[in-house]
Amino acid sequence: MPEDGSRLCNVAALADEAREVDLVVPLARLERIVPRLVSTEGRAKGRVALDRYQGHVVADVSVEAEVSLQCQRCLQPVSLPIAGSSRVALVESEAAVGNVPPELETALAQDGRLRLADLVEEELLLALPSAPRHPEGHCPGDVPGPMPEESAEPTQRPFANLGELLKSGRSKS
Repeated sequence: MPEDGSRLCNVAALADEAREVDLVVPLARLERIVPRLVSTEGRAKGRVALDRYQGHVVADVSVEAEVSLQCQRCLQPVSLPIAGSSRVALVESEAAVGNVPPELETALAQDGRLRLADLVEEELLLALPSAPRHPEGHCPGDVPGPMPEESAEPTQRPFANLGELLKSGRSKS
């Protein structure tokens, strides 16, 4: 049964057991994401698989959610599916970050403890679009393409002959 990831976990112990934890986290509880949402209804589904890699505690994090954001074209709500995944080394201090292989992201697990929901929230933040918008052709704010050229009156150019007048005026003097 999925948990909400709100309790502090000993990540080293979970990694030693090679545990996979399924999470369902209400969007309203993800404090860093709430300001970007139009509605906090819904849940983020995540999976955190903990293991060891080259002596480091690592978490394979994946997340999926349907979020309501503000379309940057029309400023109306748009519901978008969001998904992301990454591999994160969980370190106990900032000094340990330098020992992590470069292919891994890092996250700080104070005293080896971490709320798994924090990993889901971080992954969801990384997956959010920087400029959300409705799919092409479905935005109420879409501007129609260029108008066909109309047969308008010829454009008047009041200064078109000015160059010739100036030249002829100079040659007379």
